Amino acid sequence: MRSACFILLLLFTVWQQSLNAQFFNQWYFGRKAALSFNATATGPLPSLLTNSAMMADEAAASIADENGDLLFYTNGKTVYNKQHQVMLNGDGLAGDISSCQVAIVPYPGNDQLYFIFTTDALENDLAAGYNYSIVDISADGGNGAVTTKNVQLWPSCTERMAVAHHANGVDLWLITNDKNSNIFRSWRITCAGILPGHVLSVTGAVLNQHRDINAGILKVSPDGKTLCQTHFPFFDELTHPPNFVQLFDFNNSTGSISNPRSIAFPDAQYNHAEFSPDGKLLYVTRPGNKKIDQINISLPNMAAILASRVTINTLSPFFDIQMGPDEKIYLSTPSVPLAVIHNPNAPGTVCDFREDQINLAPGAPFIGLPFHINDYIYADDPLNGFSYTILDSCTGRVQFTARTTLPPNISWEWDFGDGITSTLQNPLHTFSPATRAYTVRLKISSSASCGTIYKSKLIKPSGYTSAKPQFDFVVRCDSGYVRFINNSPNLTIPMIWTFGDGNASTAINPIHSYLNAGIYNVTLRTNTGMACLDSSTSHPVEVKSFTVNLPPDRTITVGQSVFLSTNEPALTYQWSPATWLSDSTIRNPIATPLEDITYKVKAAGADGCKGEDSITIHVLQYDDVYVPSGFTPNNDGLNDQIFPFYKGALTLKEFSIYSRWGNRIFTTSQRGKGWNGEIKGQLQDAGVYVWNVVLTDKAGNTISKKGTLVLIR
Repeated sequence: MRSACFILLLLFTVWQQSLNAQFFNQWYFGRKAALSFNATATGPLPSLLTNSAMMADEAAASIADENGDLLFYTNGKTVYNKQHQVMLNGDGLAGDISSCQVAIVPYPGNDQLYFIFTTDALENDLAAGYNYSIVDISADGGNGAVTTKNVQLWPSCTERMAVAHHANGVDLWLITNDKNSNIFRSWRITCAGILPGHVLSVTGAVLNQHRDINAGILKVSPDGKTLCQTHFPFFDELTHPPNFVQLFDFNNSTGSISNPRSIAFPDAQYNHAEFSPDGKLLYVTRPGNKKIDQINISLPNMAAILASRVTINTLSPFFDIQMGPDEKIYLSTPSVPLAVIHNPNAPGTVCDFREDQINLAPGAPFIGLPFHINDYIYADDPLNGFSYTILDSCTGRVQFTARTTLPPNISWEWDFGDGITSTLQNPLHTFSPATRAYTVRLKISSSASCGTIYKSKLIKPSGYTSAKPQFDFVVRCDSGYVRFINNSPNLTIPMIWTFGDGNASTAINPIHSYLNAGIYNVTLRTNTGMACLDSSTSHPVEVKSFTVNLPPDRTITVGQSVFLSTNEPALTYQWSPATWLSDSTIRNPIATPLEDITYKVKAAGADGCKGEDSITIHVLQYDDVYVPSGFTPNNDGLNDQIFPFYKGALTLKEFSIYSRWGNRIFTTSQRGKGWNGEIKGQLQDAGVYVWNVVLTDKAGNTISKKGTLVLIR
């Protein structure tokens, strides 16, 4: 064992607090990005801070005092005090801004001292190993100073480490992972400091396939029972190591790690991981795939665990993922607002993942989020924690029951998050209003113990919150189809839709079709089973009718034209087929069909509504070639031209007119085009003229006809 692993003996007061959940209410990370999770009378939670002085690629950690006020923050290289200045002796830490993890840990039993644990980065070939420094926050007039710096804990390191509480609720475990190995070391931190020696565990896959496989994270579940290990899917030209997540059992009494299980899928490239607040679900980011996997690790066997995977598609490639003090899960990627999983205990899409939730401007996120201990919200600890029973959901009457393994005499200090406190072990408390969420905190201390245990839990005295339902909708007016989108802040609350036409649904995002056009009052109401807790939102939904009607079917003689028009104006038209139409994209084209045909029109309105209709034109054919015996070209719209009539299947090769002296005065090969009684604009005399028609049939046979006509003036 290296001499650096020694006992740190310090004087302390037995009533000093060792951990407070509000220690992690201030987040400083990324490119001068910062958030506060302290509750305010108005405004969003978390709220944006714009005072950060830190630039961090990945590694970030921050710490606050018991009231949630900032103490200091670090990127593993530099420590910044609460004035956002480099802390006294706070530069030159042995970590790296590109390392995946750095941790700030309150010193058990002393609220003036804090450990900073660092690990080196791949960029430095992990040469510095695992190190710790100590901050005395009382130094430099309360701005703090690094009083112990860069004590090497172990020379072999990865970018991974984790911190969790000991089963006694006071001590802490730091878990490290040797380079290119399956070796884990658990270091116990007590009120006397870091104990000499460590708990060695050799288990799971040996991760030595590639230099970059030493990047990744370690994280312990909130109940302190499960350890998750990831490694990054970085491949080079020669080596393609498998990418997977490993789960282990962690014994928070002994520090031992055992029972390795691998979670792997052929299509997955895993990066960071986070547990749900209840520890039953594991969320793993897949930035290379633009996906997030949710896996139920509480199931009894690995086959069931693997089968439980739910994949959430994302627009951006999210990297780091971290649970916040509000028990929501946050995700980061460079230069994009943070994403949030609002209900991370809920399996499937009900977990309510939403992108672009928190804009950090003028700061910006990068790959990493601030790392902190996850078990501070785990009040269900069977040894040191509390449980509660809702006795009356409408009035918010709740019975609390606390427990501890600390020796007597025990002090219980409750803060119910509504300004009321209690010193009873098992208090009965009434919350008003019952439909809010409250953060309940419990301090457990003993005159015979060095440390104070703190447990925290976000509870809903009614069982639900009063967050008003919200929804949006998309109407397809051509069919009465409406798609409803539930935007309520808590999708885990049972809800019921009433559509205003006598129908209802309990689906989260239902699709409903209305039979008739009209305005319908749609209501989304919470359906808790207790009227005192339910609330609703209503919106009028207009279902429009958009129909396109054409004239009735027509029968014409070959050569005649039909004027087509729709009954209702639209933005766009498309007629098909386009054969024999003057224009296939206007409202009122002219059709001159030579054979029977059916035309279909599709029209779309400015609001996206669509409709269609069709018309069939029957074409009567001539048995022979027919040229009228006379015509009257006087521009009265009747018989102003002379042209031949013939079957639609015949093709006109020539239609010519000759004067009585045998001169050709008109000729054409275009069907429907005739002579108007003029030659070069000069009116011709009334009288008899000779015509000649030459046609071919589909077989190529020639048909010729001659005759006379009379021009009548």
